[in-house]
Amino acid sequence: MCIALAVLLCVFVSGLGGLFILILLVLTLIFSLVIIFVSKKTVSVSTKLSTEIANKGEDVELEITIAKSTFLPTSYIEITLDMTPNITTGHLKTFKVISARRTGDIITVPLKTEFCGEATVLLADVRLIDYLGIVNMKLAGADDGSMRSAVRIMPQIRDAGVQADVLKATSENAAAYEEDEEESDESAIGLTGVAGYEHRKYEIGDPLKRVNWKLSSKRDELMVRLDDKVLSSSQSFILDYPLVTVPDRAYYQNVDMIIEASLSLLSMLLMQGYESSYTYYLDGWQTVDINDEKGLLYLQEELAGIRPTPARERNEVVLEADSSVICFTCCTANMSQEIAAFYKSKGCSLVVTEQSGISKICTNMWKITEDLEFVAM
Repeated sequence: MCIALAVLLCVFVSGLGGLFILILLVLTLIFSLVIIFVSKKTVSVSTKLSTEIANKGEDVELEITIAKSTFLPTSYIEITLDMTPNITTGHLKTFKVISARRTGDIITVPLKTEFCGEATVLLADVRLIDYLGIVNMKLAGADDGSMRSAVRIMPQIRDAGVQADVLKATSENAAAYEEDEEESDESAIGLTGVAGYEHRKYEIGDPLKRVNWKLSSKRDELMVRLDDKVLSSSQSFILDYPLVTVPDRAYYQNVDMIIEASLSLLSMLLMQGYESSYTYYLDGWQTVDINDEKGLLYLQEELAGIRPTPARERNEVVLEADSSVICFTCCTANMSQEIAAFYKSKGCSLVVTEQSGISKICTNMWKITEDLEFVAM
């Protein structure tokens, strides 16, 4: 249109002035096209996050490096970001830049971590647009997943207090939490059908940490736990983190609560002297024995990089989970296909969040409130 107007100006108003404007516009078009084709050959874009692991609510920075091998300025570079919902940015996800420096530029985009697990930031689309907006082309390699950065977000081990009901079910020692019953050599049978602690009288040389002070006060003599019994009756847990087609923020929030609730329960069990094992999927199924605080902290760091489990690998474990296993599932009520797997399983116990909307689907089932309270359903 501008060139057409310049031709009309040249013919009907001023031949010399119109000719000058016409030449200028043609040269501008040529220059714009030359720059975009040069940029396509000489420009590359890469990303890097300021840290590989972060806490929830921490500020991190995404560095977008625009490298070029020519002194000419680039054409417009339009960058579109895509990220998992557990990390956010208060800035635009699509923006345009021109790099005029000889060595290129670095663009810094502030981000904030929200929910635990692996968070990825991807340059979903990188396009070159000439100055006049006529030519639009993708930069090579921009959509093949190579321009991706990841950060592991640490879950918190929150203090949920001592919740007697859930500890009874998992420690298999109900008598330890009832005021009107005494603990004895007869072990209580709980959720998994496995015996709990046994006791005997204190002998010189026994470590004081094994003394059951509550039982000792009732019997008026020192009683110690037989920890060997506990080793054979440790509780097994599974983290069920199914893959969904389009995970939204609510789903990641649900995952965050499930993971932190599971860590809180493991911490509760440790404080009461009980051991457990925890199975999760991270590049294959992994099992960690939680025998002490060191094992719990190791698991916390591992879960910082947790990702959804592919359907085939998930079903291999979920379907085999029997009544001795307690499964922390990240499923929500709208995931009917994923929930259906539990009907085919061997009867594992389930823990869900209150916000998941899942109603009672098995005999032994617990829900977690916003205050991290375990409530039997």
